[in-house]
Amino acid sequence: MAKKITIIGGTGRMGKWFAKFFQNKGYNVTISSRSPKKAESIAKEIKVEYETNWYKASQIADIVLIATPIEVTAEIIHKISKSMKAGSILFDIASVKGEIIEALEEAEALGIRTLSVHPLFGPGAKTIDGKKVLIIPVNKSSEMLKEVSELFKGASIHIIKSGKEHDKMIALTLALPHFLNIVFAKTISKFDIKELKKFQGTTFSLQLLISESVLSEDPDLYYEIQKQNQAFPEILKILLEGIKESALSIKNGNKEQFCLNFKKAKVSISKDPEFKYAYKKFYNALEVIT
Repeated sequence: MAKKITIIGGTGRMGKWFAKFFQNKGYNVTISSRSPKKAESIAKEIKVEYETNWYKASQIADIVLIATPIEVTAEIIHKISKSMKAGSILFDIASVKGEIIEALEEAEALGIRTLSVHPLFGPGAKTIDGKKVLIIPVNKSSEMLKEVSELFKGASIHIIKSGKEHDKMIALTLALPHFLNIVFAKTISKFDIKELKKFQGTTFSLQLLISESVLSEDPDLYYEIQKQNQAFPEILKILLEGIKESALSIKNGNKEQFCLNFKKAKVSISKDPEFKYAYKKFYNALEVIT
């Protein structure tokens, strides 16, 4: 008999993606949402079940996935874990962990097997194959990890020690790039984009594409990724100090300082094994998009 998976927040873009994903893997999928009409509509569209009551949806499930906005995820875990059956699996897919790990630990004490998951891809992905999935195993049993790995079979799974470690790294690899691309877009929005594109070179073309892809997403989500991550303010501080230093070197005509900053960054970044292929990859990417 197929296992039952309930997705709380199954009408959001990632919730809907995972509903289709698990349905295709043969699971019996039920979605639930704060909007019953939307849940019913999407359930009919992707041919899964829906339940208007979160608690009922959780009671019937072998596995519960929380795909709600970051700021309410911990609260929902606290609430629905009390209605879940012992031995069932509970996990979230939030981009920032914060208080979520503590909520999962409390659910673990109720006999629920828990973990925290972060899929490093968006709803535009056609398949999970080869995509990175980060897992923070609140329940650290090898049997649990094996079972969870099966859920995401085909993905490139990386085990992360703690929510704190996760959020520190995500502040750099997710929140920071989002922030920079939004600021870049806001800066060039002061000018006529059609006119700008007449003068675009290779670097601008690729940078514009990345910024446009960021702007195509939900601003509420990006705000929460930056606001809810307690490690991000320190990253912003470092960024702003770097901007100030670089700006001053230009303003004051200090070529020596500018080049020194450039070389320091290069020495550090060139430790990346892929660094020597960067220029070639850059042009390969341009050939794909043009």
